[in-house]
Amino acid sequence: MVDGSGLVITDERARDNRYCAYIDGRRIGSVSVILVCETVLIPHVEVDAERHDLGIGSLLIRRAFDDARVEGRTVLALCPFAKRWVDLHPGYLDVARRPAAGEAAAVASLLAADRTVQRLRRDGRVTG
Repeated sequence: MVDGSGLVITDERARDNRYCAYIDGRRIGSVSVILVCETVLIPHVEVDAERHDLGIGSLLIRRAFDDARVEGRTVLALCPFAKRWVDLHPGYLDVARRPAAGEAAAVASLLAADRTVQRLRRDGRVTG
């Protein structure tokens, strides 16, 4: 867990569909979120390699789930890390949900779009 580090988690959904973790103004992690009706999809969690195992990914996911709960939404964790987080935090089962029948194709399309955005960000063709 990160303690005394100046860690700040920001809500950047309005601009970039994500939450980000910063230390000393440097982004060290993010969780992508896609809002579909009243469901928040979490397709991707990323934390700098040198900061793995510090709990940053968990803090980012917790923030997404907490905000969804306050906003009356459900969350569909799609990436393996987020799915595992849900399994380890049964206190969030009231917010978490699994894909309903017939949603698989739509979810797959959204995941493909998110991968494209992530690739464009890495290539510097999308800022933020």
